[in-house]
Amino acid sequence: METKVNSSAKRTAIKVSLVAVISLLLLIPLAMIMGVIEDREETKDAVTEEVANSYAKPQTVSAPYLVSYVVETKTVDKKIEPSGKQTYVEDYNSYCSQVDYTADVETDVLHRSIYDVIVYNSKVKISGKLPITEKSVIARDNEFRFKLTDIKGFSNPSLLTFGGQTFEFLRQSEEFVANVVFPKGAKAGDVIDFAFTFDLKGTESLFFKPSRDGNTTVAISSSYPHPSFQGAMLPNTREVKDDGFNATWSVSSFNSSSYDDMGVKFVDPANPYQQSMRSAKYGMLIIILVFVAGLFVEFLTRKEINPIQYAVIGLSLVLFYSLLVAFSEFMTFGVAYIIAALMTTGALMFYFRAILKSRSAYVLGGFVAVVYALNYMLLQMETYALLAGSVVLFLLLCVVMYLTANMNNNKELAKTE
Repeated sequence: METKVNSSAKRTAIKVSLVAVISLLLLIPLAMIMGVIEDREETKDAVTEEVANSYAKPQTVSAPYLVSYVVETKTVDKKIEPSGKQTYVEDYNSYCSQVDYTADVETDVLHRSIYDVIVYNSKVKISGKLPITEKSVIARDNEFRFKLTDIKGFSNPSLLTFGGQTFEFLRQSEEFVANVVFPKGAKAGDVIDFAFTFDLKGTESLFFKPSRDGNTTVAISSSYPHPSFQGAMLPNTREVKDDGFNATWSVSSFNSSSYDDMGVKFVDPANPYQQSMRSAKYGMLIIILVFVAGLFVEFLTRKEINPIQYAVIGLSLVLFYSLLVAFSEFMTFGVAYIIAALMTTGALMFYFRAILKSRSAYVLGGFVAVVYALNYMLLQMETYALLAGSVVLFLLLCVVMYLTANMNNNKELAKTE
């Protein structure tokens, strides 16, 4: 009898070892599926870039500044210039002491093949204060300048109001320039108020750069309900609702040079590739849980599932992720997940029934369904996914410990008999 028990224990150990090897081998097709997901996401990114090149790229608006062209004189060798003096034009930059950005953004979705790209059209107002420097007072010309990432998205500019006068913007290379004149009697140390508006198109994100030497405020509002606030500084205030958001930033002159762009990215919450990838990262865990459940069914029912059948079960569980990403490209992720889970669970249910030929097949199939349901719950819990997943794993471990606690007692009972 002892020989029989030892033989049974060896068979169990061999079976567990084979199942473990199969689990490790399944990492290969699982990695291939994850590679497919990454390739599809890269294709979507390429389509987004293609749309951006045609519509307008993600925009970053830089703070205005003043370029003063001053005629200066330097002493030179009389062999070069008989008068001994040579004149030349030097340019000096001066920056705003205050810049206020306001943007009202309306988003839209452009469709290219099976992909959706978020674009926007915004009404932008820039106002602020610009100090007059000694160089700008004596300058031959003063140019008020600002620039964007993609000037293709720029349209409908208003006249620049500058010190109570109005000036027209002209395009110069990659910038917009207005030749300005100071009000009569202006002197160094005075501050000039300015303001102008324009329409700005872009793709996926809108950012603003702070003034180099001054205070900066940014106020962005939109009816889009899924903003991602990004940049070196997050908003001082924000309000996100189902019907849109409002956000404001404020940077003082003391730390403006330490901050880069501030703004928002319009996130697609239904991005199927990010969610599919997150789901696939739980793939090995699901395979192990189902295999452990299969081993317990074998132990409790004395019905055998051979290693080849475990491999087929594992491949079915891996194929789920291929179905998921394929369906999610044509429908919402939740619906795609339900369809892929039902197809996989249904196929495995019939397979378990053919293998076990008992009601335990339905229990095992139900376990697969529960695992997929738990996985979906974890995907919806972005903030608490790790906590919830760890608790679930701990509870499952407790169940395994309870069910395996009496295995040695069963062996001793078998020896006695």
